[in-house]
Amino acid sequence: MVSDQTTQGMLTLADSLEQQAMTAAPGSASMVTAQARVADLETQAQLAKMLAAQLRQEATKLAHQNALLKQRSVATQNLQNQIQQVLAHP
Repeated sequence: MVSDQTTQGMLTLADSLEQQAMTAAPGSASMVTAQARVADLETQAQLAKMLAAQLRQEATKLAHQNALLKQRSVATQNLQNQIQQVLAHP
């Protein structure tokens, strides 16, 4: 949802810059170019934020899976210990 809102905002900004470029007075191209570069940096920053959020989400998922694997490992070890105790004392 945030991604969609960000994308829509960037598209609106791009349309605005395009309109400015079409109606810009001679000699003002450097100002429009500067605005476009700022918009590009903002877009890259938003992309970095979204990627960071995805990485955090994936890290959480992996941590949960790791915790489950540890629980299974402990349970398996306990079961093996119990089997060895039963076999050692017939």
